Amino acid sequence: MKKSLPISVSSTINSSIRLHQAKSLANRLKLPFHPSIGKTDSRYILAYTAVGLQLVQFTDNGQMRSLLFVDFVKGKNGYRHSRNLTIKQPLAKAIGIKSGFRPSVFDATAGLGTDGFVLASLGCKVLLCERSPILHVLLEDGLIRAAREPGTKEIVADRLHLLSGESLFFLQQSSETFHTIYLDPMYPHRTKSALNKQEMRVIRDLVGNDEDCDRLLEAALTAAENRVVIKRPKGAEEVSGPPPSYAVKMKNSRFDIYL
Repeated sequence: MKKSLPISVSSTINSSIRLHQAKSLANRLKLPFHPSIGKTDSRYILAYTAVGLQLVQFTDNGQMRSLLFVDFVKGKNGYRHSRNLTIKQPLAKAIGIKSGFRPSVFDATAGLGTDGFVLASLGCKVLLCERSPILHVLLEDGLIRAAREPGTKEIVADRLHLLSGESLFFLQQSSETFHTIYLDPMYPHRTKSALNKQEMRVIRDLVGNDEDCDRLLEAALTAAENRVVIKRPKGAEEVSGPPPSYAVKMKNSRFDIYL
């Protein structure tokens, strides 16, 4: 995991409610709090904005740039929710979704919750777990906002639950069972353009590589009722351990399925 980075908490909205919210979050995460967002020189800033909690950064010319923001209602997630809810998509096939059957899923590397939300939208009960405190609070804020929207509130209330912490510890200690355990670890370093995307660079900066993926796979294979699914880049080596039963391949990535 990555060591601590210079991150502070602030708000772009100068209201007592938002500033109190930002200060409470700073105390919760044990991060510096700045009432005025323009007076912090931290590399990253968790900022409450008009649309929600965002991880932002100031450019050299003083412009604020949004780096990470979880929105399940609009943008790419909203489009995927409204236009691509089919059990024929590769993710659904890999997880084990079938007509009349929706597996329970433990998403052990939730990140920004994209795949977990799709699975919940398709009818699965999904437990999300994210060990990065920064990614966790961004995902938490996105779920809270989605729970207020008519088109997504039932999905969040009935089929999604979020944990903060180490999935490896949870799998080793919990008696809770899941039909499918899903892993989407940080991809190994590559020179391809996919890893030059802003979002991926920032997430890697925050959490580093998932160097314990082989141990997580071992624990998942013990805990899963039916299958473990690992998302990998196209051409990447399999995670150390037993070979997968088969793979669902896509253009730039694949799902390795362990039955």
